[in-house]
Amino acid sequence: MFNSVQILGMALLGGLAAGELARRGLRLPRTTGYVVFGLLVGQSGLGWIAPYDIESNQLFIDLALGLILFELGHQVPPVAASEGLSRLRAGVLISLTTGSAIVLAILALDFSASSAVFAAALCLATSPAITIATCGDVGARGDKTDLLFTMVAINGCVAFVTATWSMPFLVEDAAISNLAGVWTATRGLAAAVVLGGSCSGLVLIGARLLGRRPEHQHLLILGSILLSVGTAIHLEISVLLPMLLFGCLTRALDRKQQVVAIRIARDARIFLVVTFVLAGAVLDVGVLMGHWLEALVLVIARAAGQVAGVLWNRHCLRLNTESAVYLSLGLQPMSSVALVLLANVQTLYAGLEPRLTGALLATILLMQLFGPLATQTAIKGFGEATRLPSLDPAVDQPAAKRSSCGADR
Repeated sequence: MFNSVQILGMALLGGLAAGELARRGLRLPRTTGYVVFGLLVGQSGLGWIAPYDIESNQLFIDLALGLILFELGHQVPPVAASEGLSRLRAGVLISLTTGSAIVLAILALDFSASSAVFAAALCLATSPAITIATCGDVGARGDKTDLLFTMVAINGCVAFVTATWSMPFLVEDAAISNLAGVWTATRGLAAAVVLGGSCSGLVLIGARLLGRRPEHQHLLILGSILLSVGTAIHLEISVLLPMLLFGCLTRALDRKQQVVAIRIARDARIFLVVTFVLAGAVLDVGVLMGHWLEALVLVIARAAGQVAGVLWNRHCLRLNTESAVYLSLGLQPMSSVALVLLANVQTLYAGLEPRLTGALLATILLMQLFGPLATQTAIKGFGEATRLPSLDPAVDQPAAKRSSCGADR
């Protein structure tokens, strides 16, 4: 019905209108409006955007995914070695606690153990796109927001690694074949680490030569992301881990702050809007209606595991009980990157149980709708939001800008 260029234009304009309506009319995060518009024009609604349209825009989606994961990694603040190890240990323990709760819930729903581990890995990751977009919309600034980005990055790494290692066991085959698959997955992870480190080195060297000129450095970063994504596709490895490491290493090794990183919520919002709209278009409300019970069980188990994990590790993270609860709330949005992993598994391993696929898609849909509100609530609870949703557009602006306006008067 529409060509690729028309779909991108419709997604951008319709998503913009829906996002502003959600923000100004309902005081909801803009990302909720983007997803709802995607549902309206996708297979759950008017059918203007079909699954094959998503495939035709895969290059745009890959670039957007690379940008989102790079920014997530770059948002992780550098800290002292002891503090970094403490956060890493706490983040891994939170991920293990959450994953264990999800595995038990899936086993209780009568799925196989191998499927339970893979599904838990998919559910584990917090959405980097929702975190970045919502924090950008509310002007989140502060130590607890930085900690949230750190925890999102850690559980994303744990989820990607676990999902990669568990894929070979989804096929009912001989143990020797499964072990060979694990070895292949391990080599893929090693290649992802090398790729991420190489791109980070390229950007750091390029930034030193170009100087702090955003127009040139943004080309450098975009080119590096495209090169990395294309290389990952050529090597048949996941693009997720190298992009995340790319951002983390660039921030950690940039001690003279020479890199002018792209802020997707500010400099390249087009990628956020279109990504959320297309994610909504590919999801099907009918799947939620058919698998609402399984989705509800997964959502509850995931939330319970995250709350328990954060409360257990609150002292390592230097949080009081209230801030720990808000941090666990900020981890609720489920990553739409799970859609990419799930699509890969369905392509490679036709043996994934259809009922589990439906349950995962239903869970992703629920968290795409309600996850942004959870993140917004967490940032408000931290007391680190500088721009809060308001029915008055004049109020919905940075406090510093309002103060300067007042001073002018």
